Amino acid sequence: RMAVLTPEEKAVGVVTASAGNHAQGVALAARALGIQARIYMPRSTPRVKQNAVRLHGSDRVEIILTGDSYDEAVAAALDDASTSGATYVHAYDDVQVMAGQGTLADEVVLSGHGPFDAAYLQIGGGGMAAGVSEWLKTYWPDIEIVGVEGVGQASMKAALEAGKPVQLDQVDIFCDGTAVRKAGANTFEILSSTLSRIETVTNAEVSRAIRTLWEGLRCVSEPSGALGLAAVMKNRDQLAGKRVLVVVSGANIDFLQIGLIAQSEGSSQSASRTLRVRIPERPGTMLELLDTCFEGVNIADFQYGKTHENEAWPAFTITAEDAAVLDAVPEKLQARGFEWEDLTGAVDIAFRAIPLHGDLLTSPVFLRLDFYERPGALHD
Repeated sequence: RMAVLTPEEKAVGVVTASAGNHAQGVALAARALGIQARIYMPRSTPRVKQNAVRLHGSDRVEIILTGDSYDEAVAAALDDASTSGATYVHAYDDVQVMAGQGTLADEVVLSGHGPFDAAYLQIGGGGMAAGVSEWLKTYWPDIEIVGVEGVGQASMKAALEAGKPVQLDQVDIFCDGTAVRKAGANTFEILSSTLSRIETVTNAEVSRAIRTLWEGLRCVSEPSGALGLAAVMKNRDQLAGKRVLVVVSGANIDFLQIGLIAQSEGSSQSASRTLRVRIPERPGTMLELLDTCFEGVNIADFQYGKTHENEAWPAFTITAEDAAVLDAVPEKLQARGFEWEDLTGAVDIAFRAIPLHGDLLTSPVFLRLDFYERPGALHD
């Protein structure tokens, strides 16, 4: 888009809004073409994305943080463009931008790894999915194109159901790079014809995909970049025997967010369970619980806050090589008369929101206990 600006347009400069990834492309182009660019980004934009924009654009870019969402940043950028005369470079709803994003598919085709039976493409505003799906359909007309969105930000799904782009009341920003309230008009028109269907995935499923990328490829994706893989993993059984293309787009993730994702995955993976167990609030009951019900399992996490004078509800995240060993724990708890609840994947557990009743704490002490990652370590 920026390469075809007239000399007069280049002299005035460009303005754009971005959650981070598009901004880096604009910054790189601005530096290469000698154009000044003002980039509006939401105040919630991860610092790693801001730093990457500055790195790519150097003195050719100015970052302006404004609003709490991509759409608020867009409004500010459009106001700037209307008063300054700078060219607004849309992050996704521009045919030339889509064409550039679509060259991803050209690289896939030229790699010689195709053809593919299906392609899973993440969607925010829809630029990448529109451009890539057009290219893929040109080369492989029979390929199935599946769009993927987060359940709390499914603007394209809403548009397809309504027959036109519609505004979502709110969007989940866990996958910040695809957190768009309203699908683009141009992207909607293209995807209406190229998509076979749209699927949605949860934040937990995205976190699981990020973990899979790390364990299998030592690759760290940002949440938005792993949406497609999350959907493939969700549909693994139906895709057996098929050749599937997934685009992993973006590694712009804050270091602290990696830790939160790792923590949440540690308490929700398929080979683990998180159980909250009711025990009497007296010395020795925890040891009895470990001796009788948790033998042979590894306690990966333990959380407890005092909420009652006479009873306690500690939470245990347990893992085992054999899923049958995990399944036996609830049976043991039942047999011993312990009341329990399954909290696997619960948000408060994942982010360590430990309940406690302050009035019961006369001399409070907060402890973090580190123990070996092996069965029996907490007991010992």
